[in-house]
Amino acid sequence: MVQKEAASLRLLLDPLVASGVAPADLANDPIRFARAYSAPADQEVAAAVAACLAFGRVTLFGPVLRDLFAAADERGGPAAFARALAEGQVPGRPFAGLYYRWLKEPDLVGLFATFGRALRATGSLAACFPGPDALGAGIDTLRGLLPPDASRALRAAFPHPRDGSACKRWCMFLRWMVRPGAPDLGLWTHLRPAELVIPLDTHIFRVAGFLGLRTRRAADWRTAMEITAALRVLHPHDPLRYDFALAHLGISGRCRGKRDAEVCPSCPLERGCTA
Repeated sequence: MVQKEAASLRLLLDPLVASGVAPADLANDPIRFARAYSAPADQEVAAAVAACLAFGRVTLFGPVLRDLFAAADERGGPAAFARALAEGQVPGRPFAGLYYRWLKEPDLVGLFATFGRALRATGSLAACFPGPDALGAGIDTLRGLLPPDASRALRAAFPHPRDGSACKRWCMFLRWMVRPGAPDLGLWTHLRPAELVIPLDTHIFRVAGFLGLRTRRAADWRTAMEITAALRVLHPHDPLRYDFALAHLGISGRCRGKRDAEVCPSCPLERGCTA
């Protein structure tokens, strides 16, 4: 991307973030579950669990996350509950009847317990994600902490970039942890926002195509890196500053994925969009 093109695109994108985070968008984003807590350990665990379940429609995974964290709160909050599960100190079935798509009740218990083992081993989830290959290192560490009898569905919650996966949910988790300022938490200072990779979901993939931020046609790790590199030209120190706003264009229905006479004229990206 040449500098002239970058300057023009920046003029389109900057107004998206200049107005701040819309309350309606925040209410429909899984980060709201982590933002409900004040203790860093609770925020870490809540963010990790919320990110792992953040696929499909928010109207479907949102109620499941609400019930999961309600059960955790009854037992001291996400971090204390995760540690207790890791130590086998939670009797009965704390998530009785809960599931989300292919993640069944035992998988949800195993997810919390895995993060509990990480807290016991390192003191925080931050220690699992050292630089420079923070994402790959973190996934390797967490995979090693999975229960020996972890199901295929639970193991699939920990994809790795070397397998080609875009790792959208874990890129999103790192964005939440590293970027300072709303809507993100900025808990981790050992990583820099410049090192983050875009969480590549269907909305980002589509809008990136409309704006000329990608040439690849597969929604994989290489495409996530391509889009991130293009955004890094626009904002070298914080390429993901546009991620939340761009994703919620699609999540909210303000971008319908094709030319629409009803919504397109009011979109701030219309002048640069090829839809």
